[in-house]
Amino acid sequence: MLALPYRVRLHRVGRRPRLFPFILISGGRRIALGDDARVESFVTLSAGRGGRVTIGEHCELRRFAQLEADSGYIELGHRCSVNQFCVLNGFGGIKIGNDVRIAAHTVILSSTHNHDNSRQTIHSQGMSALETVIGDDVWIGTHSVILGGVRIGSHVIIATGAIVNQDVPDYAVVAGVPAKVIRMRLESEI
Repeated sequence: MLALPYRVRLHRVGRRPRLFPFILISGGRRIALGDDARVESFVTLSAGRGGRVTIGEHCELRRFAQLEADSGYIELGHRCSVNQFCVLNGFGGIKIGNDVRIAAHTVILSSTHNHDNSRQTIHSQGMSALETVIGDDVWIGTHSVILGGVRIGSHVIIATGAIVNQDVPDYAVVAGVPAKVIRMRLESEI
C-alpha cells in the first residue's frame, strides 16, 4: 500500500518495493526503482530535466542518503547498498556495478569546479562533467570521497576515510589521502 503514491510519481517502481515515508522526490518521472528495492525515510532522489536516476534490483537506500542527478545520471546496479548520509552527485554521470556496498557518510562526485581564470570567481567559471565508474563487488568504507572522473575496478576495497582521486585497478585495496594501493587481494580471498 505504501508504494502506491510512489508508483504514480516515479517512472518505474518494480515488484515488491519497500518504501518508507517520507521519501523526498524531485523529477520523479526520470527515476526508476528495480524489483525488491528498499528506500528508507528521508532519502532524497532528484533528477532534473537533463538527468535520470536508475536503481537496480534488491538495492537498499538508507535514511538520509542523497542521489542527485539534476543533469547527468546515476545508475546503481543490482544488490547495492547506499548507507546513511551518503551523497551521490551525478552531474557528469555515475555508473555503479552490482554488489557494491557504500558505507555511511561517503561522497561520490562526477564533476569538478573550473578554476583556471584567477580573475573570475570560481563559481562563475562553471563546472566540468567527469563520469565516475565503479565496478562490481566493491566495498567503500565510511567517510570516503571519490572524486569525479575516477574509474574503480571490480573486487576493490576502499578503506575508511580514503580520498580517491585516481583510477583503481581490479582487486586493489586502497587507503589514505590521497588513496594509494596498499595491497592486492588474492583470488583465494574472494
